Amino acid sequence: MQPADGLTSAEAAELQQKYGKNEVASKQQPAWQKIAWRYLDWVSLVILTAAIVSATVPNEGERGWTSFVLLILELNLIVWVGYYSDRNAGNAVKELETLSAPSTTVKRDGQWQTLAVKELVPGDLIQLKGGDIVPADAKLAGNSDHEPLTLDESSLTGESLPVKRRPGQQVLAGAVVTQGELEGVVTATGRDSFFGKTMALLATPEEPGHLKKVLNRVSVAMAIVALVFVLIILLVLLIRGAPIGYVVVTVFVIFVAVVPIGMPVVVGTVLALGARELASEKAIVSRLSALEELSGMEVLASDKTGTLTLNKLTLDKQDILAWGNASKDEVLLMASLSARWSNNDAIDSAVVNALGGNEQAIAQYTVDKFVPFNPVDKRTMATVVFPDGSRAMTSKGAPQVIADMLDDKAASQACMQYIDERASRGLRSLGVARSVDNGVSWELVGLISLLDPPREDTAETIRRAQAMGVVVKMVTGDQKAIAIETCRRLGMGVDIMEGKALMEAEVDFNLAQMVDHVDGFAGVFPEHKHRIVEALQAKGRLVGMTGDGVNDAPALKKANIGIAVAGATAAAKGAADIILTQEGISTIITAISRSRGIFRRLQTYIIYRVASSMLILSFFFVAILAFDFEIPTWVLVLISLCNDLSVMAISFDKVYSAEKPDTWNMVRNMAVALAIAGVGLCGMVLLVPLADPTRWNAWTGFHTKISEEPESSTASTSGQLVAIIFLALSALIQLNIILTRNPGFWWEFKRSTAPRPSIILVIPVVLFLLASTFIAVYWPRNIKPDGGRGSMEGAGWAPVALTWAYVIFWWALADVAKWAMQRLFDKQEAIKDVCKENGTQTPTWVSAVDAPGRWGDHISMRVERFTKVVTKTFCGKCTTGRPMVRRPASMAEIDTIGLEPSRAANRRRTATAETELEWGNRRSVQPVDRPSGSLAVDSAPIARNSADMV
Repeated sequence: MQPADGLTSAEAAELQQKYGKNEVASKQQPAWQKIAWRYLDWVSLVILTAAIVSATVPNEGERGWTSFVLLILELNLIVWVGYYSDRNAGNAVKELETLSAPSTTVKRDGQWQTLAVKELVPGDLIQLKGGDIVPADAKLAGNSDHEPLTLDESSLTGESLPVKRRPGQQVLAGAVVTQGELEGVVTATGRDSFFGKTMALLATPEEPGHLKKVLNRVSVAMAIVALVFVLIILLVLLIRGAPIGYVVVTVFVIFVAVVPIGMPVVVGTVLALGARELASEKAIVSRLSALEELSGMEVLASDKTGTLTLNKLTLDKQDILAWGNASKDEVLLMASLSARWSNNDAIDSAVVNALGGNEQAIAQYTVDKFVPFNPVDKRTMATVVFPDGSRAMTSKGAPQVIADMLDDKAASQACMQYIDERASRGLRSLGVARSVDNGVSWELVGLISLLDPPREDTAETIRRAQAMGVVVKMVTGDQKAIAIETCRRLGMGVDIMEGKALMEAEVDFNLAQMVDHVDGFAGVFPEHKHRIVEALQAKGRLVGMTGDGVNDAPALKKANIGIAVAGATAAAKGAADIILTQEGISTIITAISRSRGIFRRLQTYIIYRVASSMLILSFFFVAILAFDFEIPTWVLVLISLCNDLSVMAISFDKVYSAEKPDTWNMVRNMAVALAIAGVGLCGMVLLVPLADPTRWNAWTGFHTKISEEPESSTASTSGQLVAIIFLALSALIQLNIILTRNPGFWWEFKRSTAPRPSIILVIPVVLFLLASTFIAVYWPRNIKPDGGRGSMEGAGWAPVALTWAYVIFWWALADVAKWAMQRLFDKQEAIKDVCKENGTQTPTWVSAVDAPGRWGDHISMRVERFTKVVTKTFCGKCTTGRPMVRRPASMAEIDTIGLEPSRAANRRRTATAETELEWGNRRSVQPVDRPSGSLAVDSAPIARNSADMV
């Protein structure tokens, strides 16, 4: 077969056996090494050390073999579940990479076909065009008079200027074709290519995403706090003369119970499941950490064509404007000669389809040279040989571009009038020109109008996005009038900014303010998109940007979430975080909703993990120091093991997506977690003297006899006290899983809080609660698994029932504390939002003057300030952005945040009446002086008159 016909399938298979696939496969670490490194992780080493100490250091003559077995079981659980979780996550990523694998056009068996890039072999004939990433080293084919390829080789050579390559010259794998269209013969693939050899020399580790940084900071913070507390416990126990074996094992086990060793497992599982969920919704994630950023996206800058509209252009012959002596058929003919017939481009397809079966007429013409469309020139050009042997150049493209090419000023003016008239009807225009002197001068042939109707679901999807707190801004290269008309049809705002205005000013506060407030952008070139993203980010927004062309890649890379739409070029896909396989904006909004559910699972886990760890740590710290309370180490290990097993089910819990963008607010998360832990600590610390027969003996005082033995001693009853403490602590920790999943009360299963918990979550919680109950009731007195200090004895059903009542009481209080803390932060954020919209900081007197009941906001402010100091001390800056909330209509409405609808309505009416009465009594009073920059929010006229801003 001739080289011009490419290779046969048999030849390609033989060459692939010799050279291998065209890919630079990363060196995979063997499974045994991955497992070994997990055993050498610092947390694993701490668990292993605690296990070895339990088995080797005697505790009053006995070795803690039970603690040893439980710790080894927990160690293996974390290592192997973590390994399989990471493997599943890796498999999910590989599946997604397969779905988004790059492809190229190659000639096999004499036919052009689309194949995966990795299937290329040396000798293949490939087609390269604008937007392609060169898939392998290749030598360009064709005649010397062909237009050269323009390539961006900056990723290979570091040279930012584009380079031109002509037939006979070499192009390198990894370069991006920015303009032109040529064929090439593959010369080297895989590791033999220039790109492959370069990659083989590099071993650059992947930069951790923001999510990983946040989780690492949480882990380090908890480890530091735990280390400080256990060192104090260590010193106190040694000073009291406790056996060294008991002391060492106790502090190690407490440390292990507090450190979030299951965090990588939970997070990895949540992200892997989330990526698969999005793949089922036609959104392929190329970077797992993008799921977290997608949940916080506030602004979506969306392409109009193909995303908001159908990109199925229709052409009306009757609406063609023929210029001069040209006829409408001639306009259509010249436009068709300037089109690529084998292309899937929407404009080319519309022009070709409009011929209506006149293909034979056009077959008389020969296209000698063709320059395809590119986003810089915004036109196509063809050199055509006419039936009589004469030659001419034809061009079609954006009418503004065609108008600038014309020498006839009247024709240029006619172009602009045609554009404006059609744009007012929502129609796109296409100019057609001809040159008979090899492009020295051009004459207008005519103008064509095209209709690109909006998608049926776009308007509803945009309303849904707005309800979710996501602002959709249209980005189009069309005229401003078309953008306004399209926005009007879709129910969007019609404040449109032209692209050229973006380049006339520096990215400062004024430009950021303008870009943030407009509804869309018209006349946009690719470089304008980068400017739009830059300005919105300067305003503090989390920005998503859609794109499909090679010139969109910088903007996609710059955006917080780059989204390559269906049919995007390889360059755009390579720069994007999410690749859509289905057209339309609805896929993006669905992906946002899914990602918010994923974010809520992660947030629930962090709040629960911090609350449980702080409860365990603070309780044993107080119990050991204040009450000299001793608990067998194996009991604490059992609590930790059950905790790690049950919390993994959070990955499969059912959640609702938030109604506003989600971002990490670690101050709030820590405050909620500490509120839950604080209430639990009060209950547990009070339980020790209440249930201890040597102290208050309240359990006996409630007519519940703790021990049936008449010779009840401290040693005997302390074992039953251990059983009661074990049950109470285990129950609180397990029940906190149900409590933390819901920002409202745990039993409120509604859209604004959380759905009913998943059965996968409920089953382990119920099983461990039942197991803890039976252990507390029936544990034999004579079984001391580790011997030594401390023992446990079943307390019987009556004390256990009383303990359950006690636990439920304190758990309910913890739920109230959590709800109150969440509501305080909701109100605080609402006040900040009102003031931010007015461009001022929250005044300290707003809460006291504008509405009653502002004491909660002061408490919230102080809690937030205190928690921020603690979080920043241990975690660094863990907050990114601010959750976007709907601005309340008034301060009275802020009072109703977190209340039931009926109660909220009553509160608003009451607050409004009280405020009117109060201000009515004050209207006769002289206005008081306000501080400079004061603010009146929804206040009476007297407040408005004395404030600087309303």
